[in-house]
Amino acid sequence: MSKILRAVLLLVLLASPALPVQAQDGDLPVYTVQPGDTINLISIRFNVSSADLITVNELTNPDILPVGTVLKIPGLEGVSGELTTQVTALGQTLTRLSRANQIPPETIVRINRITSPNEIYAGSSLILPISTSNLQRTEIQPIASGQALLEYALIEGINPWLAAGASQKTSPTNLLPGEPVYVPSSESGPLYWGTDLIKDIQVSPLPLLQGKTITIRIKTIREATASGELNGMGLNFFSAGENEWVALQGIHALAEPGLANFALQVTSPGADPFGLEQALLLEPGYYPRDPALYVDPQTIDPAITKPEDDLVLSVISQFTPEKYWSGIFQLPVDEPYCIKSFFGNRRSYNGSPYTYFHTGVDYGVCASLNIYAPAAGVVVYTGELTVRGNATIIDHGMGVYSGIWHQKSISVNAGDRVEPGQLIGEIGGTGRVTGPHLHWEVWANGVQVEPLDWLASEYPLLDNKDN
Repeated sequence: MSKILRAVLLLVLLASPALPVQAQDGDLPVYTVQPGDTINLISIRFNVSSADLITVNELTNPDILPVGTVLKIPGLEGVSGELTTQVTALGQTLTRLSRANQIPPETIVRINRITSPNEIYAGSSLILPISTSNLQRTEIQPIASGQALLEYALIEGINPWLAAGASQKTSPTNLLPGEPVYVPSSESGPLYWGTDLIKDIQVSPLPLLQGKTITIRIKTIREATASGELNGMGLNFFSAGENEWVALQGIHALAEPGLANFALQVTSPGADPFGLEQALLLEPGYYPRDPALYVDPQTIDPAITKPEDDLVLSVISQFTPEKYWSGIFQLPVDEPYCIKSFFGNRRSYNGSPYTYFHTGVDYGVCASLNIYAPAAGVVVYTGELTVRGNATIIDHGMGVYSGIWHQKSISVNAGDRVEPGQLIGEIGGTGRVTGPHLHWEVWANGVQVEPLDWLASEYPLLDNKDN
């Protein structure tokens, strides 16, 4: 089609308003019961009383709430359709949420009791009324400053009236430079990041959680270099494919819940640098308290523990860009296995306050004394330590390390390359212990994280657009 003919067609479209959207009826909004829901949890989620939920829905036995039950939600005047909860993605704003879901911003503010648009943090959960008749909307590149609407529509190949409707504008002339623009589509797409350099940015999982391993994944249009920071820790990125970079970062088990800072910088020759700063929601891990422990006093003396901690930190702070492991980590012990203490549990030593936490997983002697490498890597330390006893540290690459403590014997040496399932030592009772066990911990970029996650999921976490 010639440019002249396309221009004529677009001029016709500009003169033809879109069909008006039908108003919603005045019925109460509804919510579909999900696994794990209870009346109390639902009432808390939507800030209504349990009694009102029971009355409005004429529930004869609220203790029995089958998954899939559709409940009417009172107290949300002017809202209809099906209510859902959505975790706010990185880069989302009130304007983007409003336009992508065709919900007036004041409605989102009111039903979520938001006092300021700045309260929409990545990882926070928002209530959204979703109409089943609404089309999915994809965000596209916004109008550039000084760009004519007709030129923009031609370049993007869009119907400007449909774009205006999807972007909650009454006319295409109300589409302003730099503002998010949406078009109807069969499926939602990634955010547009305001630059031709960035294709997609993901932080997962969200919200952040104490003790978890976080995957930061960046996709660019061209070769680039990335750096950044998450909750005060500098990020190390490695190549994960063509124009794709990934960083792994642990969230400390004692990190202060609330908001964590996230900053990202991406540069590429010949392109304007890209920068992003956003607060991410960080939630507590709800770790229980272990019974108070009584140990040799010297093993909690800072004069002893700090030099040892500094030694371990100096070893695990080295960043190897190569990824040695593949797939999910393996159990470091024989089956049947038994766990004596879990990661993150709060601890008290010799009557101290519960200011300590358990930095790994303790496996008891339940099958054999054998200890195995949980994943491929290079042994970077073996030796005898006061607190950790006979210790082995394995570098798995990408800033990921395994620490194996309290061994009776060590079967490998620094510099050895190990494979998953390879025998590396025996369970013992050396160092600060109350009995023989294997303490296994995993570090992600300088922070201890939940080892059991590495036995259940493959890291880096997969691109959630592919799942």
